[in-house]
Amino acid sequence: MTVVAQMGTLLRRMRVAFLVMLLVGVGCVGSCAGDSVAGPYCGVFEQDDVTSIVGRVESVEDERSSVMGCRIHGERGILVAISTTDSWVGFGQGGNNAFTTLETITGGEGREIPGTGARVFSYLDASRQYPDAYAYWLEGRAGFTMYTVVAEDADETTVAALEELVIKYAPQVLDGVASRTEDPGPNWNDPATSAPSGEPSAVQTADSSNEAESTSTGSPGR
Repeated sequence: MTVVAQMGTLLRRMRVAFLVMLLVGVGCVGSCAGDSVAGPYCGVFEQDDVTSIVGRVESVEDERSSVMGCRIHGERGILVAISTTDSWVGFGQGGNNAFTTLETITGGEGREIPGTGARVFSYLDASRQYPDAYAYWLEGRAGFTMYTVVAEDADETTVAALEELVIKYAPQVLDGVASRTEDPGPNWNDPATSAPSGEPSAVQTADSSNEAESTSTGSPGR
């Protein structure tokens, strides 16, 4: 075989190899880029639980400023999970403890969880363009919440799903937290349990607490 023929054969082989590499790369872009970030998220939440609410997971922020602080960014919204050892500070409003605050918001006494001292509250805040769904587990003075942020399709079905998720995960997230058996905190306007007049309200205290995110009207823990 002449040198020219050998060169031609080599070039053809190089072209074939290049095309194969190109096709493999294109194939990965078409399928791999759409893959969800694999769970479990923040060491706890299963992938199927999360993607059913916010779709494909794009990124996760694990913030351990409290017992748990987790933000899961999905293609249809954000799912936040926060726990606290002091729900009076983290979730209470107007100087009331978290139980009284959520009873006022939801108009009920919550769902009792057999075998525990916990109650679960859930609701849909439809005051925004994209309603946010909330669910809270309150046990003693400890608390755990999961809620959506700017979720495009959050509705009462989302609320029900979040309620089941907090029931599923709260015992694990709050395992070993001593405040689960402590008093839930005072109610500002209740003479029997009211805080001293010089003591700041839960909302005022929450502003300086690393355990609570900024709170929006009517929605504790935000």
